[in-house]
Amino acid sequence: MNKVDVLITDKTGTITEGKPSVEKVFSSDNQEDDLLQNIASLNQYSEHPLAQAVVNFAKTKKLSLIEVKDFESVTGKGVTGTVENKNVALGNRKLMEEVKASVSEEIENKIIAEQKLGKTVSYISVDKTVIGYVTITDAIKATSVAAIKELMSQGIEVIMLTGDNKNTAKAVADELQLTSFIAGCLPEDKLKEIKRLQAEGKNCCDGW
Repeated sequence: MNKVDVLITDKTGTITEGKPSVEKVFSSDNQEDDLLQNIASLNQYSEHPLAQAVVNFAKTKKLSLIEVKDFESVTGKGVTGTVENKNVALGNRKLMEEVKASVSEEIENKIIAEQKLGKTVSYISVDKTVIGYVTITDAIKATSVAAIKELMSQGIEVIMLTGDNKNTAKAVADELQLTSFIAGCLPEDKLKEIKRLQAEGKNCCDGW
């Protein structure tokens, strides 16, 4: 460990508490409960912490879950399925591009504003149109700021790798005074980055 000069760390559950909770659901047609019911129904088939946060939020509102057909979990992007004969997708920008869902400038701007506050935001599309989003928060651990500051003072470069978008990642990095982060990482991207740094002669340690 005394030879380590680079620490690679994940964000969720490492820097943050790993206890995500839904802050709000936005629907362009003001049908938040209906939209929440749809995405919670999708997420009942997923074990991802963000999915469970959505399901739990729906339960607090006493919303029943609907049967979903053709459910698919797309690694690093989100989930899709058919809910009441509607093609519903919940996930990041990459998933919206994959399902060819259009997003209005108004909704995009609202999402960017949330992301710049350090929040994770999932797009919600129905039949290839983004009609809303869900904002999820996960508090930074009280010990993270001090620990990262101490590591950096010892000359160790700390790099945060996250599947979150650049806006969210930058907001978290700024709070931690981190200068190095890579956003939009898929699981395989994280391994590639570690191998790249090792090829440069860095002694890496991962903080997962």
